[in-house]
Amino acid sequence: MKVGFRSRGARRLLCVALSLFAMAAFAETKAQKAFLERVKSVSTIDDAHISDNALVIWPSPDLQSGLDYEAMGVKLCQEYTVYKYLVIWFMDSSKYRRDKEMVMLQSYVCLEEE
Repeated sequence: MKVGFRSRGARRLLCVALSLFAMAAFAETKAQKAFLERVKSVSTIDDAHISDNALVIWPSPDLQSGLDYEAMGVKLCQEYTVYKYLVIWFMDSSKYRRDKEMVMLQSYVCLEEE
C-alpha cells in the first residue's frame, strides 16, 4: 500500500502552505533583528538578544549600576507580544567581562495582569 498524497492539488496546497509558513518565519526573524538593533542603539545597552521567550539585555558596564531597570522594563515590555518575549533579563556585564560568569541583575515580567 502506498502512503502519500493522492492528487497533485494536495501537493501544491501543501507546498504553498509550507512556503507561506517559511516566509512568515523569515519576516518574524527579520523584524526581531530590526527590533534588537534598535535596542542596542541605546547608549546604555551594549547587547541584546531574544532567547527562550526572554529578552536578554547586557547594559553598558560603566552605566549599569545607575540604570532604572523598572523604567526600562516598562518601556521594553510595550512590544513583548510583537517580538515574542515574556520576560526581560538584565545581565551583569561587568561581572561577565571580568569573570566570564553570567549573573542576572534584575528581571522584569511583561505579562499583563488580567
